[in-house]
Amino acid sequence: RKQATEYSTSSSDEEFESKPSLTHKAKRALRKRRKLEKETKQLIKQEELKRLHKAQAVQRQLEELEERQRALEIFGVELERELRGEA
Repeated sequence: RKQATEYSTSSSDEEFESKPSLTHKAKRALRKRRKLEKETKQLIKQEELKRLHKAQAVQRQLEELEERQRALEIFGVELERELRGEA
């Protein structure tokens, strides 16, 4: 009877010890998942910033081209006047 009691105790001890290890594994898995989520969010944010910078660069180029076009139109009008003798 003493051996059966000891076996029973050690068996329940093993079960008790294995549960915390599962919890530890679950905590580790949760930490790993959170870390991956955080890294994913950072990558998404970096990609959004890259797109924003590209969009800003394109917008600046467009504004510069529009300004050049206006200047060329003014120059063209002046040139036409000179050719007609209106200047």
